[in-house]
Order: sequence, then C-alpha cells, then structure tokens
Amino acid sequence: MSETPDSNKKEYYFELGIKELDAGNIEKAIEAFQQAIMFDPTDTRSYCNLGIAYELLRDYDKAREAYEKAIALNPTNAVVLNNLAALTHYSGNPKAAAFLFESAIASDPLYIEPYLNIARMFMELNLFPVAESYIRKILEIEPGSAEALNLLGVITNVTHRPHEAVGHFQNALRSDANQPSFFSNLGTALKSIGDLRRAIMALEKAEELNPNSLSTMNNLGALYRETGNLDKAEHFLTRAIAYYPENPFPHLNLAEVFLAKGDYNRALPHLKKYIALVPLDMDTLFKTCGIARMADRLEEVVMEMKSFVREADPADPRKDVVRGWLKAAKIKKDDPAQ
Repeated sequence: MSETPDSNKKEYYFELGIKELDAGNIEKAIEAFQQAIMFDPTDTRSYCNLGIAYELLRDYDKAREAYEKAIALNPTNAVVLNNLAALTHYSGNPKAAAFLFESAIASDPLYIEPYLNIARMFMELNLFPVAESYIRKILEIEPGSAEALNLLGVITNVTHRPHEAVGHFQNALRSDANQPSFFSNLGTALKSIGDLRRAIMALEKAEELNPNSLSTMNNLGALYRETGNLDKAEHFLTRAIAYYPENPFPHLNLAEVFLAKGDYNRALPHLKKYIALVPLDMDTLFKTCGIARMADRLEEVVMEMKSFVREADPADPRKDVVRGWLKAAKIKKDDPAQ
C-alpha cells in the first residue's frame, strides 16, 4: 500500500473504512476507522462509522463507546444522537432513548430518521397516539414519505380506523410500489373493512414480491379459507409450515381448513402441534380433544386431555366432558378388545 501525504491520511483511511463497510468487510472497516482516528482524534465521522461497524458485529459496548466519543466532540450531531438513541432503545432503556431521539430532532428538525425511530419505539410500547404525532410531523416535512405513510396506516388500522388505514397504505404504495410489507398491510386493512376480494389481491402482490413471508402466506391461507377456496388455503398454509414449522398459527389455520373439508384425521396433528406451541389456549385444547374423539383417536391426546383438566378454570363445565373422554381413552388403550 503506497503512503499518502500526512495531511490526507485521515481522509484516506476514512474513505477506505466506508468502502470496506459497504462491501461487508466489517473488521477491515473497523481497522480503517481506527487508523483515521489515530491521524485525527477529533474526527466525529470516523467515530460515528466505527460505532456503526461495531453494531454490525453486535459489539454494542464498543459501539456505544464510539458514539459517545463522537457526541463528546459534537453534542449536536443529529445522526450520532439518533444512532445512540436506537442502540439505547435496543438495550432496553426507552426513557433514555426517547431523550436522545428528541435531542436528535432538536439538533436537526428536518432529519426524519429520529422521528421514524421514536415512532416505532412508541408503537412497540403500544403508545399509538404518541407515535402518530411523530409520524404526522414527518409528513409535514416530507408528505410523500412512503415509510411514514405505511406506519401511519399501521397505527390507524390498529386503532380501529381501517378505512383511513387503507388510504394511507395506498398512498405509501404510490410512493413506493415495490415494498411487499405495504401490500401485506393493505391486505390486512382491506380485510378489516370486509373487502376480502381486494384483500386477497393485495396479499397476492405481497406474496409475488416476497414469496417466503410468513405473515403473507398465513394471511392468504386464512382468507382463502374464509372465502371458501380450501385448496388454495391448504397450499399457502402448507408452504408457511414448511418454512416456519415452529410458528403456531399456520398449524391452527390449516387445521381449520381440514375441519372445513371434514378431514378430522389430517386436522388432528396440526391441532396437536398448535397446542404444543400454545399450551394454554384452552378453547383450542378442548377442540383438539373433541376432534380426536370424532376421529376415534382419543388415545393419541391423553396428554392434552390431562393438560386441559389440570389447567382449565375449576368452574369450566367442559372439564367433566374431558374427564369422560379421558376415561374412555384409557379404557380403549388398556382393553385390546376395544
């Protein structure tokens, strides 16, 4: 490597760090940023990007240290404040994160990333009205922000304003029609207003853009079941289970498809799998035992029946029914003549 003039060495190593970061060579990027800092210990950019590199390596302590050094050099750097805020939120301190996000916003009121990040944080905390206020500020700054419109759609749908949500998702897609999550969210909102035909169309577009999305496959399966197309429902839910076998909901929905087809034998293993993943869903646990009885396979759900008797509310009248099934299953299991 040829030497560069001393006055340019910092810039050389900084640019090398950016190049290595973009190429995914994180450790080489760290070395380059450290070299840049050695030549100029007051370079905020190098500390900021060093923090990003450490985050990508999941070395969050060193990432925080780099961001804090950058802020010590420039307390009003909105990018660094936003990055440190996001890391602080990830570390489980939303109160401190909110202060840092607000500091980033105060430092640069036109920089939309901290608005988006603080809104997402409040959405995770189910503080939807607070999150909505930040999203609407973004749309004052950048009316066509696709991500802000999408988040506003999510908020309005969750807070029982599905017609408004549909409009926001449609506007998000006008700004960026290549985001499968936008189509998926639109499908969810259209289902909420009862427009199942267009909901399926939106979800099919989401599936076209991202064929392996769990939520899209599961939602399409549930919608096709609801609209009576059981074969298509089975297709999407079977695919969802193939990709995500430990997620309970495709198992439950596929069981419902088989029940609609009158195929209790194929429904039972999926109900059992759902119960294994969500053991305290008493309604489905009871249903599983009932389907086993209808399929004449009670002996296969002895454990599930015992679980129901043990976990259900003492006043639940279904406990006596399950005790009867349990007794019948044990008799059948113990008596070869049965």
